[in-house]
Amino acid sequence: MRRRTVAGAALATALVVAACGGSAGDTQSSGANPPNDPAATFATVPTTGIDTKTQTAPTDRVAESATTTPLEPAANVDLPTASPEELANGPSTTAATGPLPVPSVSLVKVAEFDTPVELTTRPGDARSFVVEQGGRVLAFDDLSTEVVLDITDRTAANGERGLLGAAFDPAADRAYVHYSDSSGDTVLAEYAIDPVTAIFDIESRREVLTVEQPFGNHNGGELAFGPDGYLYLALGDGGAADDPERNSLALSSRLGKILRIDPKPTADTSFATPQDNPFVDVDGADPTIWSLGLRNPWKFSFDSLTGDLWIADVGQGEIEEINHAPAVSGQGAGKGLSFGWSAFEGSARFNTDQDDAGHTGPVVEYPHEDGNCSVSGGAIYRGNSIEDLFGWYVFGDFCSGRIWGYDPTSISGEPLVIELAELASLTAIAIGGEGELFALSNAGTVSRFSSV
Repeated sequence: MRRRTVAGAALATALVVAACGGSAGDTQSSGANPPNDPAATFATVPTTGIDTKTQTAPTDRVAESATTTPLEPAANVDLPTASPEELANGPSTTAATGPLPVPSVSLVKVAEFDTPVELTTRPGDARSFVVEQGGRVLAFDDLSTEVVLDITDRTAANGERGLLGAAFDPAADRAYVHYSDSSGDTVLAEYAIDPVTAIFDIESRREVLTVEQPFGNHNGGELAFGPDGYLYLALGDGGAADDPERNSLALSSRLGKILRIDPKPTADTSFATPQDNPFVDVDGADPTIWSLGLRNPWKFSFDSLTGDLWIADVGQGEIEEINHAPAVSGQGAGKGLSFGWSAFEGSARFNTDQDDAGHTGPVVEYPHEDGNCSVSGGAIYRGNSIEDLFGWYVFGDFCSGRIWGYDPTSISGEPLVIELAELASLTAIAIGGEGELFALSNAGTVSRFSSV
């Protein structure tokens, strides 16, 4: 397993997060109370073995009734067999050799919204679409802002719950939203949209799937169509702390996973399961599972050039992580991969009753120091306006507001991470209209990255 941490002398200072209810780092939404004591240090973990400074999980993290979850699927399942390094050398996955030019950027505030948590795009539309946690989706550009969906009667911004994601079908006048219902459970719903204005037809609402949530946190968030045209949904491990129900590595549960579905209904079901999903033929496994071993994958994104999958997974009490799953010829990124939670938090051993074999470790991780406590991803920039930012993965931290760039071409050596900017209450960094990069603050602002 590859394990690396954020490196770079420019990234040093500190805060130790006091876990409230064992859910430190889960402060991605309104109602959260992020710590504000500035104090902590980025550390470099050896690329092999476990860093003893980040410590082994104490034995009281092991549930008495827990059993080891087998990770191996059936022998006939079509899974990637190469290591991530080998996959990265496959066709069309390596976009550039490095090191990349060092960018210099600034943030320019372009709009204000109510608790924005996500920004997305619609194919063929130059506007950006902002998701407000309270229940609205709005389209905006430099000239106007328009509400295209209002489901404030179905959800509410409540801690980590609310309207968390939206995605536009690349092949039809439909859109999908991910939100928490009045019971706190996950709902994925479909709406028809106006082909010109993208306004959602409220009367067309169709429920695609629901997932029961046992606790009020770790609802995940990201909803996106992949390069293959299928819909991907990120869900956290169910909440509380320490993965108490051992959901993340359990193939019987959708929690702690990225799911992959064809959202169009069939004659008998509200959606279809792609037959090349990795666990379709595994006894006892949920066939919608694409990737597993995630704690709270608040944001993920696909590289528009390579198809690679990048996941910003919120940590427990000590480590935040960035996971990278290379595509092969633009397809299949993350298929059947486990990213380790809760056998590991980042590169540190965590629940010792969970099997420590067969996981893909993070390419970047950082500790809860210097005010950092909760990672907010993240996207590879492929736009035209900031030449030196091209190819960098940009991410940040909700609590400290720091925004960094990671050079993926440094994957074979010490990870190169540089500090780019700062934005308080950072909830997301995402690609918007015309391929440009935006940063969202839960305090209400949306800012565009600009070259200095």
